[in-house]
Amino acid sequence: MNRTNGIQNRGEETEHLLKLLDEDKNLDGKALGRLLAEQRLDKLKLIAENTIDVICLHHPADGRYLYASPSTERIMGYTSENLKEKVPFDFIHPDHHSILLKNISSSTEGLTSTPHKLELKFKTKHNGYQWFEGYTKPIFDRKNKVVLVLSCTRNIQDRKIAEMEKREREVIQQNLLLSSILLEKKKTIVQKIEKKILEVEPNQRKELRSVLSYIQETLNLDEDWEDFLVHFKKIHPDFYEKIINSYPDLSKKDIKHLAFIKLGMTSSEVAKTMIIKKESLRVLRSRLKKKLKLQPSESLTTFIQNF
Repeated sequence: MNRTNGIQNRGEETEHLLKLLDEDKNLDGKALGRLLAEQRLDKLKLIAENTIDVICLHHPADGRYLYASPSTERIMGYTSENLKEKVPFDFIHPDHHSILLKNISSSTEGLTSTPHKLELKFKTKHNGYQWFEGYTKPIFDRKNKVVLVLSCTRNIQDRKIAEMEKREREVIQQNLLLSSILLEKKKTIVQKIEKKILEVEPNQRKELRSVLSYIQETLNLDEDWEDFLVHFKKIHPDFYEKIINSYPDLSKKDIKHLAFIKLGMTSSEVAKTMIIKKESLRVLRSRLKKKLKLQPSESLTTFIQNF
């Protein structure tokens, strides 16, 4: 919601307060407190108009909406009239009906007495299904009978998207690590086979080299590298193109090394993935810093993370 819409959707009590403030624009804290205490302002309504929560009252038997705070229209797009004779199940995503049902003890008792936060997809008027977090609380009469059910929900769409993206990045990073380890092991196997070939009689090498070529083709080393890039670009879509355009002399191995750093892998993880000793890693990084025109005192990791 942009600021313009927020201004357009101001409620009656908010407008009333603003008119009072216009009469004296230099109110200090104490004067503003006196104004709120002395003027005939419906403070609960003022809060309901400006809260970032959706506050509703429901019939305890079937959950019908009996009241919706003015903020409901601003946050979900629905007026109290839109919600009349409706129940939450009319808006909750079908996949989440069972979650809501678990929070209901019975049609006569209403909802559980201890508020329990739920995360549900709710169909908004203008933006389709969005994630909301909230709780329900029964309101009892003096005979301990539920007379109303209060619900309080808040839009958490941005937070859920961020959480899902974080989980996806973690899964992709783990898959990248595993696939990279496998790739390096494949290369090591091929190198060992090639070394063994050089030890046999010259007249047998030609046939063995053809077998080695077949093995290399079967291992799909280049295809593994392309698969690595596909996953890596999901996390850092611009990094690969930027680094090769800025430093065209970098080798494929250099770029992959830098990609590991960009993924946040530690030196130990990089060494393990590339199947090299830490001493060799230090040498590689020293060479990389020269290719990137970094000073010896500059941090390669900091440079790549900020690249």
